[in-house]
Amino acid sequence: MERIFGSAGPGCRTIALAAALALGAAVSAAPDARAAEGGWYVGLNVPVMFVDDTETKDTGVQAFPGDSTQIPYSAGANTEHKTGFKVAGLLGYELGGGVRFEGELFFARSKVEKLTYSGVTSGGQSLPVKIDVPTSGGADQLGATLNVWFDFETGSDWVPFIGGGAGFVRVDQGRLKYNANAVADRIASAGGTSVTLPPGWVPELSETDTALAYHFGVGVGYRLNDNTTLQLGYRLQAGGNLEFSGSNANGRIKSRTDLRVQFLELGFRTRF
Repeated sequence: MERIFGSAGPGCRTIALAAALALGAAVSAAPDARAAEGGWYVGLNVPVMFVDDTETKDTGVQAFPGDSTQIPYSAGANTEHKTGFKVAGLLGYELGGGVRFEGELFFARSKVEKLTYSGVTSGGQSLPVKIDVPTSGGADQLGATLNVWFDFETGSDWVPFIGGGAGFVRVDQGRLKYNANAVADRIASAGGTSVTLPPGWVPELSETDTALAYHFGVGVGYRLNDNTTLQLGYRLQAGGNLEFSGSNANGRIKSRTDLRVQFLELGFRTRF
């Protein structure tokens, strides 16, 4: 009955890395002539993406065959995602002294692995059921952010960094396929008689929404030469209040969720 993208529990896979990178960023800064230089740069990041398990809330009203009365209902859903990917292009400017600003455009994609409904209520009555819904496809992100980073000079070619940014993310769930009638089928069958609603009986949710998003990250760069730097980093991206809705002659539905994604990034930047 819903489409979801939001907040796979990769905490153990990334906490150790984040701690190590943060420790590297705390290395005592040492003077370096290159830290005083400024200039424009371009870059590319190709991260691995871990989408945290999503907790989503559906609310709506629904009529059933043979009865035009629209009954209020609600349900919670948990969505697990497979490991995804992201591709990001960067355009930035180094002010000197370790500070740099950059604009980032990115595209990201992940597939849904499992969709489970629970906490179903209908007409004020709770149904103690858990509904596993087969799915295929997933969700895409298209976003733009403005970032600020600070490089810690160590007197060597290794340069830890820390920073963050904010912007907009457009989530598109058009590739996600599932049985939108699943929860309504279970509500209709609550009396003990098996019911399968006709396809399209429950409204389809809208496919896209745009939300404010922010992120913070840590990492370490390695200077190949005075102009080009390889970088490895960890980033946590969050945002909120994504909302998808739909309606037809049989009812209406609204689904709300937040966005939380973790990235393990490998990339480069080069001055021009």
